[in-house]
This record gives sequence, structure tokens and C-alpha cells, in this order.
Amino acid sequence: MKISAPFAGPISFPLLVARDRGLLRGYELSNSCQDNKLGEVVLDSITNIWRIEDEYEVRSGVFIKMYSMIGRKESNVVYTVRKGTLADYNARLYALQHGKEVVNLTPNEVVKKAEEGFMGIVGNEVKVGESLEEEFMREGILAPSCLMAFKTDDPDVLRIYDDGIRIINEEPILASSIISRESGYYDEETMRRIISLYHHRRTEDRNELMKAISIYSKVEQNVSKIKVGNT
Repeated sequence: MKISAPFAGPISFPLLVARDRGLLRGYELSNSCQDNKLGEVVLDSITNIWRIEDEYEVRSGVFIKMYSMIGRKESNVVYTVRKGTLADYNARLYALQHGKEVVNLTPNEVVKKAEEGFMGIVGNEVKVGESLEEEFMREGILAPSCLMAFKTDDPDVLRIYDDGIRIINEEPILASSIISRESGYYDEETMRRIISLYHHRRTEDRNELMKAISIYSKVEQNVSKIKVGNT
């Protein structure tokens, strides 16, 4: 069975670790950033996963603390990275809550704007600030921003994912080395610095999954197309 996940995104990290530890025997883990042919299981952000075929159903979501608010929150403008990324959609969700404007720049330009007194939202790998996800929790709009969709049901994938989370929590230095090497997107020093911030938490709670669809459809209407299976 083939599992597709974006190796550039933290949603893939537990599976990268699980594969390195020999827990994914019998499965092919493919980088969807490079391989357009999707597997029977697809992991991705909620704002991307709506694009897959109708045959897939979401069985699980994942909470991940991967974004920081930097600069001055009183700013009327929120700067963030490239349009269409999960960071961008989260910035637009925050802006919608607070009546702010969103402007897209490069990561370095966002950091510079934050230093000038504006607000920025970036991935923790760019700069660590106040947790955006904790802010969303306080505002009652926290929901799993990444999902796991299945064309062929396989509960073992969920158990293996949980094992990957456990290894990240119990052996963060080892996990940092694995993620840096296997993803090809992060240097080990950066990963060691931020890995403890992610706090991956998987959920099969249908109410939480439907809440995620309701919230993110406010900034990407196509999210409403996502089908949630019986969990």
C-alpha cells in the first residue's frame, strides 16, 4: 500500500520516523511534493486535501503547533508567506477574526516586517514566537489543520502514525536527525530547535473533523467538499 505525504510538512514527520525505525514494512511512503500519483492513503493540509478524488474519505485529523505570531499583534496588517500555503490560510483565518489585512511576502521579508513593528505569521522553522495554535485555542477556532484520507481503509496506518508521534516525543534528538535526513527540507540544527514545539496529536473525533471543515471553509470554500468517513 502506498502512502502519500508532503515531506516538507510536519504532517509527514511521524511517518518518516516510523519508516526509519522499520515500522512501515509493507508500505511505500511517497513524497507528494515530488510524486503526483497519490497512494491509497493521503496526508496533507486541510486546505490541500480537498483536491483529491471523491473515492477518498477522511478518517483522522492531526493537530500540530507549527506556526508562530511574530511582531506586534496590534498591527492592522498581517504579513505571511506565499499565497495558498497553510500558513497563508491560517493568517487569513486570524485576519478574519480580527479585521486585518493579509499581505504575502517571502519568509525573510515577513521577519523584517515584524521587526519593523508589523505582525507576521510564519512557520516555526523561520522564527519562533507566540504560538498561533494556542491563540486559536483561546479564540475557540482551533481545529486539526491536517487530515488523513483513505481510499482503502487501513487502521494499521493510524497505529503506525501514533508510534511515530511517540518516538518523536520520547527521542526528539534521534527524531530530529531522521526528519532532517529523510525530508530533505530541514537542517538538523533547526529541527532540534523546534521539534518539541510541534506536539502532534491525532484525532478521530468526528466533531473535531467537522469543526475543522467548518472553520477552514471560511477562508477556502472548497474545503466544504471534503468527505468525512465513519470514525
